Amino acid sequence: MKITHLSTAVLESNFDWTIVKIETDEKIIGFGEAFLGPGLTAVILEFAAILIGEDPTSIDRLLRRMHASVVYASPGLVFHAINGIETALLDLIGKKFKQPVWQILGGKYRDHVRVYADCHSGEALESITPMLLPRTPAWMRKASGEKHKSVASLKHHGWDASSRDHLTPESYARRATEMVARGFRILKFDVDVPTPYETDEYNRDLSAPEIDHMASLVAATRAAVGPGIGLAIDCHWNYSVQAAIDLARAVEKYKLMWLEDPVPPENIRAIGVVQRNTRTPIATGENHYLRLDFERLITEGGLRILAPDVQKIGLWNGRKLADLADVHYVSLTFHNISSPLGTMAGVHLSAAVPNVLALEWHAASVPFFDDLVKNSSGPMIDNGKIAVPDRPGLGIELDLNVAYRYSKPGEKFFD
Repeated sequence: MKITHLSTAVLESNFDWTIVKIETDEKIIGFGEAFLGPGLTAVILEFAAILIGEDPTSIDRLLRRMHASVVYASPGLVFHAINGIETALLDLIGKKFKQPVWQILGGKYRDHVRVYADCHSGEALESITPMLLPRTPAWMRKASGEKHKSVASLKHHGWDASSRDHLTPESYARRATEMVARGFRILKFDVDVPTPYETDEYNRDLSAPEIDHMASLVAATRAAVGPGIGLAIDCHWNYSVQAAIDLARAVEKYKLMWLEDPVPPENIRAIGVVQRNTRTPIATGENHYLRLDFERLITEGGLRILAPDVQKIGLWNGRKLADLADVHYVSLTFHNISSPLGTMAGVHLSAAVPNVLALEWHAASVPFFDDLVKNSSGPMIDNGKIAVPDRPGLGIELDLNVAYRYSKPGEKFFD
């Protein structure tokens, strides 16, 4: 079997969902998804020069060759491209040998993968470009003025400082209650949101009133769902070491599963200082790419929970990372902001490793998420879990007719 063609498509959702398609001379086609980034599709297509004519089943050699070809530009965006290609290769290999991807990764530990719902800040999800700018997706503009369910479900990115009605303890509690009613047993909320007490936009500090406000959001959420629901909070790398410590200590009594990304990702020593000064588990990893970085987060940072992104770390390397973490008795919670295709890739990885806590789902307010799955018998997520498929490859097929409706202007929809 030889690779004959490489192409891409991009869907406009809350984020860009970039789909990779690899075709072969045996008419077997593999699909994968890459993490977003500016100019990503052009980078993906550059790898055609390396892949065309190659045997896709030689995946480890192909991955090594792709990484070697962009060593001067690594990691970052090129890793996004490579890992999208990698997933498509694994999908191809599974279809060729009639094996699910989890089998290729070494077998499965579980038949269902637990999913945690990213509840954002308690309101409808934003839509942003790869440059993190607000946008109204093209399909949403077309539907404007029509009775289309998406119009009320997906909103602009960006906070309106004049209106914080959706950033109250009551709104957080209400959203948490809704998601528990949908069957989720783990929820995550943003707490790095505007408050009435901000003093400086740039110094990474948190005043005592700001911390009290953030803690009140957590308190209301915990009170609404009770002690049996797992809670986590996200800070998106916004704070200084001392501010992060003060916040982590302020929410200790609410028994969070983890506090995510309190300080910028580059300084592993800094996040270690935060972890050593609080009982709240600190998690990070979605902006790390190399196993060496994760090893340092464990051995130097003292983290007990790692949060790598499925598309950034890749399935092949993610399986190896899980082994590394397991040696140190460290757990994984996989970051995931992808489409049903990328989410199912995360399901295969989560099924194949022993030490996973949960897989993220960031599309609770995307109205067409389940519509993208062809021949689906129901929602992908049932009672807060996703069933691990036994079908070859990723075991999921995108409905390309539906996908085309949400395609991004200016990007090719494959060919």
